[in-house]
This record gives sequence, structure tokens and C-alpha cells, in this order.
Amino acid sequence: MSDPSVKMVKVPHSITMPDDELLSEDFFSSKSNSDLASMMQLIVAEQQKRAVEGSEPDALLEQGFADGFKPNGLPHDPWIVDGILICPGAVNDRSATSHDCGFVVFDEHWCWEHPDVLLDDVRYIDGPKRRQRSVSLIPVFEGLEFDLVISRASSGQHKMRSATAFRVVDSCLEVVRNRTPKKTSSHRH
Repeated sequence: MSDPSVKMVKVPHSITMPDDELLSEDFFSSKSNSDLASMMQLIVAEQQKRAVEGSEPDALLEQGFADGFKPNGLPHDPWIVDGILICPGAVNDRSATSHDCGFVVFDEHWCWEHPDVLLDDVRYIDGPKRRQRSVSLIPVFEGLEFDLVISRASSGQHKMRSATAFRVVDSCLEVVRNRTPKKTSSHRH
């Protein structure tokens, strides 16, 4: 006879076992690296699926355009709503050969190139200088890391002005580090 207070969990490609056994160190230490990687992929996929099912992407996109930009036109830090990362981005022309810009980047992918992007929309603001606004929506999972990079381009050369690294912890964003380029000078002080 089984104990009704023990919740049973179905583990993929395995037998049904109690929660406390599934989350034990012994359970994980007995698995191969391949099994652990497969389980992690299933967990990430489930977190992303829940985020997508529990959100309204069109409303989040509009919220991104309404709340995602500073008065100078550059993006605010990204934020999470219902498991979806809202990534505002911008390009603001300073002249015909220079602009300021800010976008979220994941390793080697800009937010609009991310393989899990739900929606990405680009809008242009009328005015004497080009102003481009974009919002990308990406479902998050625990431990996801990315950067918000603010740059200035002049004569075709981009120079980073700042980069803020974020990590998803307990469904919230945590700032991991802030970076700014060191100013160089030909004088010693």
C-alpha cells in the first residue's frame, strides 16, 4: 500500500518515483552527463512553454513600445513579465555618419536573431533624424544570461559605451556586472 502523502513524478525514459527521490543528490549523481543534459533541455523547454502559454505576446509588445525607452530614445533595461523577457532596442541618428544604439545580445545572437524569439517588431519615429525602435520578446528560463549593450557609431565604427550583464534568477533579472570602456589618455596623472 502506497503513502497518499507522497507525490509521484514520471521521469522521462524512467520509472515513476517520489518527488524527494527525484530531487535528491543520489538521483542526479547516478545519471550520465548525457541524461543530465537531456533533463535540463526538458526543464528549459517546459519553462518556456509555460511562459508562452501564460502570456499575451501582442500586449507585451505594446507594453515594450510604451515603457521601454528613455527620454533620449535609448532603451531602458529589459524586464520580465509572466516569463517573457521584453527587450527594447533603438537606433538614434546623430548625423548622417553617426548614431547611438542599444540592444540586447545573447552570446552570439542579437535579440531579434535568438532562436526562441516569439515576436520582434521594428518601428520608425518620424522626425528630422532617423529614430528606430524595436521590441523583441523571448521566453526565459532559470539561469539565462545576456547583455544590454549601448554603443555609439561614427564613420562606420561602433564603440561600446556600456554593457550590463543580466541573469535570470527566480524568474527575476539580476545584474551580474556593468562594464564601461576605460578612458585612455596620453597624460599620466
